[in-house]
Amino acid sequence: MPSNPWVLCGDFNNVLHSEDRMGTPATAAETQGFQNLIDVLQFTPLRSKGLEFTWSNKQEGSNRVYGKIDWALGNYEWIQIGHVEAEFLNLNTHLFYFN
Repeated sequence: MPSNPWVLCGDFNNVLHSEDRMGTPATAAETQGFQNLIDVLQFTPLRSKGLEFTWSNKQEGSNRVYGKIDWALGNYEWIQIGHVEAEFLNLNTHLFYFN
């Protein structure tokens, strides 16, 4: 069944994989719900550039945690458009644009 191109982007307040967090490890239980949602919607994370981590708890020293919680997700039809990637510009401000 044909579908229109879809992109979904924003602050999902969740990491997708354990390597998307630095400081406090992400557990499988934390990532499972978000991963299931992406699978059900048949979305794929778009390529990105800029900041690897888009959030910080702003604490000092060993208490600091960084995470990638901002995502740009596209369906198969969106990805077929061509060279599309999201650029994450600022930590904790959730600014990005498509290039």
